[in-house]
Amino acid sequence: MRVAQIMAGQEIGGAELFYARLTSALADSADVSQMAILRPHKRWLDVLLAAGVPAYTYRFGGRLDVQTRRGLRRHLEVFEADVALNWMSRAARFCPEGAWTNAARLGGYYSLKYYRNCQAFIGNTQGICTYLRQQGVAAGRVHYIPNFIDERPLPADNAVQFPVAKRDDEAVLLAAGRLHRNKGFDVLIEALTSIPSATLWLAGEGPEQGNLALLAERLGVRDRVEFLGWQDDLRPYLGRADVFVCSSRIEPLGNVVLEAWRHGCPLVAARAAGPVELITDGLNGSLCELEDAPDMAKAIMNLLNSASQRQHYVAAGREAYAAGFSRAQVTARYLQFFEEIKP
Repeated sequence: MRVAQIMAGQEIGGAELFYARLTSALADSADVSQMAILRPHKRWLDVLLAAGVPAYTYRFGGRLDVQTRRGLRRHLEVFEADVALNWMSRAARFCPEGAWTNAARLGGYYSLKYYRNCQAFIGNTQGICTYLRQQGVAAGRVHYIPNFIDERPLPADNAVQFPVAKRDDEAVLLAAGRLHRNKGFDVLIEALTSIPSATLWLAGEGPEQGNLALLAERLGVRDRVEFLGWQDDLRPYLGRADVFVCSSRIEPLGNVVLEAWRHGCPLVAARAAGPVELITDGLNGSLCELEDAPDMAKAIMNLLNSASQRQHYVAAGREAYAAGFSRAQVTARYLQFFEEIKP
């Protein structure tokens, strides 16, 4: 089986991180040979190089970018691809039709006008699969395959420099993602004003960082908000945090929920589509109302005040992850998908 992994993404991002993670995992299988085509971001090229996956870079520019379109066709034909898996709409728009099957992996509710060349679709949530069918994609062409996250244990000599706590007994809240309005970090900072015993560690980069810092300053909690920058590896921070918070207004999946489950950090999440699909409220996490800072603060305080509930969430979260989101399970489903759709 010969699969071309095509990504027209950015230097940072959750989809890009999973692209590199899945391609690396599939490289361990003798059942598939891969080629990667992506923009020239060193971060991801280094990962692919380490995994032994040959990678080719293109600009994936505007409509006049003929070089990318011609390059994709040339590589796919020389590689004799069975499947071209397109990540993000721009990749699907550039990928030509040919002897291979064009497939698309969607991690959000995107317009399908850019996916007209695709014959098969992956949704990484059941909600996205439902959306695809509602948009007219035949049920037999829609496949549900979730994500997995980094399962490696931390090395014994791990030496992450954590921010210095203001007090030894101060709780740590962790949140992560692109600093964008969709992620609801403004709501979380507002909730922090009602949680006097906690510091917020915010891992991510994006256009809202300045506004978030100003908001924290205005609300009087700037000294309790630590901006960590983008973190490819959340494991050390999940191991140190008392509660993980997914505050998103819009969150189709919520890789961060899987991260918290797998690495033993109890969590609170706003009721966006992805977390609601994953979390059973009160069993493996707490759900709060969207854009409701008081309700978010209440859920966080309840969890901080109950060590037994935190322990329960950790155990149930690990069980939920193992039941359907492990690396072995997800890579096996991708291999089955490729086998089913190849010409």
